[in-house]
Amino acid sequence: MHRRFIFIATSLLFSLITFAQTGSIQGTVSDALSHERLMGAIISLDGTNKGTSTDFDGNFILENIVAGTYTLSISYVSYTSKKIPVKVVENTATDLVNISLSEATEVLQEVVVRATKKTSTETAIVLETKKMNPIAVGVSAQQIAKTLDRDASQVMRRVPGISIMDDRFVMIRGLNERYNTVLLNDVITPSTEVDARAFSFDLLPANAIDRIVVYKTASAENAGEMAGGVIKIYTKSRIDENTTTFGFSTAYRTGTTNLQALQYAGGKLDMLGFDDGTRALPQNFGNRAILNGNNRVAANEQFRRFLPMYNVSNQTIMPDLRANLGLSRIFNIGALDVSNITNVNYSMSNLLPQNATQERYEGINNNELAYQWRDAASVQQVRLSAMSNFNILLSEKSKIEFRNLFYQAATNETLMREGTNENEQIDFRNYAFRYETRSIYSTQLSGTHDMQQQAKLTWNVGYGFTNRYEPDYRRIATSRISGKTDEQYKIDVPPVANPSLTQAARFWSALNEHIATAALNYEKDITIRGMVVKTQVGAFEEVKIRDFNARWFGYINPNNSERIYQLPEIFFDEQNITTNAGGISLLEGTNYDDHYTAQNSLSAAYMSAVIPFTSRISTQIGLRGEFNRQQLQSRLRGSGTSVTVNNPIISPFPSLNVTYKINKMQQLRFAYGMTVNRPEFREIAPFSYYDFNLNISKSGNPDLKTASIHNIDARYEIYPSDGELITVAAFYKYFINPIEISGRAAGSGTAFFYANPNSAKSVGFEIEVRKNIKGFLQNRLTIVANGSLIYSRVDASNLAGQIANRPLQGQSPYLVNLGLYYNHDLFQANILYNVIGKRIFVAGDLLGNQTIYEMPRNVIDINISKPVGQKLEFKLGISDLFNQANRFTADSNNDAKIDGNDKNWRSFSRGSLISLGATYKL
Repeated sequence: MHRRFIFIATSLLFSLITFAQTGSIQGTVSDALSHERLMGAIISLDGTNKGTSTDFDGNFILENIVAGTYTLSISYVSYTSKKIPVKVVENTATDLVNISLSEATEVLQEVVVRATKKTSTETAIVLETKKMNPIAVGVSAQQIAKTLDRDASQVMRRVPGISIMDDRFVMIRGLNERYNTVLLNDVITPSTEVDARAFSFDLLPANAIDRIVVYKTASAENAGEMAGGVIKIYTKSRIDENTTTFGFSTAYRTGTTNLQALQYAGGKLDMLGFDDGTRALPQNFGNRAILNGNNRVAANEQFRRFLPMYNVSNQTIMPDLRANLGLSRIFNIGALDVSNITNVNYSMSNLLPQNATQERYEGINNNELAYQWRDAASVQQVRLSAMSNFNILLSEKSKIEFRNLFYQAATNETLMREGTNENEQIDFRNYAFRYETRSIYSTQLSGTHDMQQQAKLTWNVGYGFTNRYEPDYRRIATSRISGKTDEQYKIDVPPVANPSLTQAARFWSALNEHIATAALNYEKDITIRGMVVKTQVGAFEEVKIRDFNARWFGYINPNNSERIYQLPEIFFDEQNITTNAGGISLLEGTNYDDHYTAQNSLSAAYMSAVIPFTSRISTQIGLRGEFNRQQLQSRLRGSGTSVTVNNPIISPFPSLNVTYKINKMQQLRFAYGMTVNRPEFREIAPFSYYDFNLNISKSGNPDLKTASIHNIDARYEIYPSDGELITVAAFYKYFINPIEISGRAAGSGTAFFYANPNSAKSVGFEIEVRKNIKGFLQNRLTIVANGSLIYSRVDASNLAGQIANRPLQGQSPYLVNLGLYYNHDLFQANILYNVIGKRIFVAGDLLGNQTIYEMPRNVIDINISKPVGQKLEFKLGISDLFNQANRFTADSNNDAKIDGNDKNWRSFSRGSLISLGATYKL
């Protein structure tokens, strides 16, 4: 299969390349007297619509010109225009070498030009990051358009030094996603996960993104909470013309599409990503006193209002579908120039994980197999998003932006698990039916005002709402004696009034979070002894409020009824919920810790100055102060003892960014910054959540501390030409009280919890290349590559039984991203490669809890796009060409190495995805 994919992809790429038989014109424009190269000179080919402008080095190129003789026009403000006859030959670059322009002698009339700065091109993003004082990298909308990326998580894979975890979460320099701060249009995004501090990048559609900039060093104007980086995502706002675009694509996934799989019945709005109330708790459902009271007749009447526990059937898995509609409009409201961009995106994808196995080992060196199982899962994901951004020009120097984003995502999962409990010699067949929705709404109002005397004022107010809803998560456990294949599985339910969340149970949870923000920033250039010092002061305020509630109910078999040997669809029939002999019942098992409320307030003020000590040395000095108060209220499981967290912390964040310009093409950077990493609400909440997929529970730690980080960076940058760069960097990070996920024994199973080792350090080296390959394929091939090597070590001597000399949890020792982009007017193609080194998924100890590593996985994507005329474009893509397994391996002998002595903990494959789509522009 792999060879067939490679052959098809290579054949398509070769045939498209050989199809393009045209010529090009290239050259350089300079001043006739000083010989200084002119940037921004206008180049046009008379009689055609071909045109361009010169780059920073005065270079230009016009491509895809049909062979023939033409007249080339060159013009530049305050210079005399020039026309040159040129001859274009097929498959040849006509090199005009140098074109000189002379200054015009006539006086020019004043002309007022109103323009909008382009930020979405590859050249613009390179120039933007080059001029920034902090070290930064980025990706533009132009580069995104060359791929089949559907959402921001896939886009982020193109950013140097970035890797993606679980197809949703971003890691910078191999660090865990918790060490990143994510901003959407300069407003901090809410955490989208209940169990972790993370933003799920699959929420944002790729076609709504203008650019993404990742800051790798600290600066006063950016949030003080970072160690990996600050990620700023900007959605599209200003446009040049009215457009309407339609897009549609379908995809075939190997091992999934057109196969049969178990799926459980849901609601009428599942296709749109909403639960229509079908899975909701019945209206006016009873409280615990009624449901667990002595009047079982009344209680059972309540429980019979539930949906059927087991309502599954085999369904044929359809191909993935994606559709989008984009509207761009320019209009006037009185004297105001207004533009609007609106995007609506919909997608439905399906996945049947292949060869999904898990194993658990015990005994000396963990060599004795205790459990093993195979999962047959069907996962459907629906995403619906809408974005509407308004840009209002109040004047040439002032604008207002109003941005809105709504996102709805739903996951519908049906899972059947078969395996063996070697300790008890039992075969089991378990089921889980899960439906989860995530809703995010973000609205922002911002203003930018250019003032007199080189000053600028910007402000921003925003509101965000996040909801995560998990209605009627059903779990069923059945078993039989190992080897008794002729016997039927019996349903596992407790015979006493003690329901179990891991056997036959139904679980509901809801999380609501509100965030309000306000920011003010003032910039002004001040001249001191001939130096222009760029100063900046600002303030930021954020208030975050969260409320979480969970409620669950478990089946019991008080009469030891033989009904347990019936099939699930018969056993769980509502008619069997009765006090009669042989009947079953339900009890509420909700615990004290299944509810928590939390609040966080953050107040910040900062100031910075960029001081050009010489024409070559520029230094940004900054100081940011933050006062953060984190509060949480909950209760302990069992005892109900009140748990209160109240952590007020004042943190100063000094930062220094120094740039030494060797020449126009080269510069050196040095940076230092102090930052923090605060616990997320979920990480300090005592709530324990049972994860059926991993067969573990997850709980928070109210005693978790805030981590402090010292960051040192050095980088050498080369900019060979417009849009190109080569960088070599080194960095060092020292963590005090880093936050890690660790494993510990919990009853008969394992629990994941959060802990603070004493300290950790991370030392890394990275290289980045974005370069056009000259003299090959008519200069149309570009390579974008980056790689990192990182060494990390943790001092966890303060934690009982911890393994010495291990890496930081979540830190990869290396990562590699490589992309080859071929760009032609007739078609575009690219091949992308990504791999990250093994990293600790969960830190173990010497007390029997193994360290789990996520193993490397090589990923190759191929994308080809073909425009047809000016309005239609087709795209073909193959994602995850080799379909290597996602592997998690247990370090069985605790030697901090993974070799033949270590055992599989979890493994599965997603399959390769072949997609075909089209976009039409009106």
